[in-house]
Amino acid sequence: MKKLDWFSNVENRTHPWEGLGLTWLTTALNVPNVRDAVDFYTGAMSMVAIAELEGDDGEILFARIRYRGTNFTINKEGWDSDLSSPQTSGSQTPFIFYMYVDDTIALVNEMVQAGATMVNEPAEMFWGDLKARVKDPFGFIWDIAQKL
Repeated sequence: MKKLDWFSNVENRTHPWEGLGLTWLTTALNVPNVRDAVDFYTGAMSMVAIAELEGDDGEILFARIRYRGTNFTINKEGWDSDLSSPQTSGSQTPFIFYMYVDDTIALVNEMVQAGATMVNEPAEMFWGDLKARVKDPFGFIWDIAQKL
């Protein structure tokens, strides 16, 4: 197997909107209720709420949250696109988030207590991570890992 340099594509170029805390790539999640999603991700997963946009009726249509420098946007289904959450569509997500944390077991326990479902219990992987797989209440899959 060819050994890869995982960091060969890291750039030192500054972001065009420096100071806003934006990274070069942001993931957008579509959910039925943005408030519920922000509460879960900031409460159970210790992400940080950055901004929210309310509609005329006071319902939150969009939020931006962050985990250690990585931005996520949370969009109300049907607001910015015609995409649905796995929770609404009943389909499985075609991707998995792989998130490094300080304590896999503690975070997974928080997530499950807040309504997530354990898919795979924490286990040591051959590459040196302690990893668990969890489905959040909106149907998104998260591999929660820490280096051992």
